[in-house]
Amino acid sequence: MTQTVRNPRPRFVTRRSPVHGRGLFANRVIAAAELICEYKGARITWREVLRRCATDTSGSDHTFYFDVGDGTVIDGGEGGNNARWLNHACTPNCEAEVMDGRVFIRALRDIEPGQELTIDYALTVEGRYTVELRERFRCHCAAPDCRGTMLEKRRASRRKAVESDAVRSSAPEGQAEVAVVPCSAADERVVQRRSQNALPQCG
Repeated sequence: MTQTVRNPRPRFVTRRSPVHGRGLFANRVIAAAELICEYKGARITWREVLRRCATDTSGSDHTFYFDVGDGTVIDGGEGGNNARWLNHACTPNCEAEVMDGRVFIRALRDIEPGQELTIDYALTVEGRYTVELRERFRCHCAAPDCRGTMLEKRRASRRKAVESDAVRSSAPEGQAEVAVVPCSAADERVVQRRSQNALPQCG
């Protein structure tokens, strides 16, 4: 009889991050392409996202919305797991992808214990990227090639589709988009982040 030996150490732990707030940190060696966790939370519609933003008076841009397509968004802030603490980096070591309506996080390369797990938010917003907007979504990843903002680097020929008052990037099928919505009653523009390629449990 064959017995499966499980690694008793969780892949990551949550602790304070030098990038922003809380973050996820490797608790053991994570191999390139290893499945790390699933991004979990309540499943809501884009209409509900916009409704919540219209009634939120906190003025905060901090949300945990992850767009999985077909008008469905996972709200990691409601019934979610530790995956919601993934921070942005301009040169990330993880990526996200949608599989059968679920979002998974997978390592892009080997990750050593103690390293923070990150994905590229690649935020997009309708309209011109102003100095104020860049500052609003300023990046703190401190990577040598940091672009200074969590906003996606725009290409002149990039096409956009607008659905339900939300800015939607035309990501290839299977790639995940994370929705980050400025929840100010005075500003209901919807911002999204898109992964480069990818799969996302947590702990």
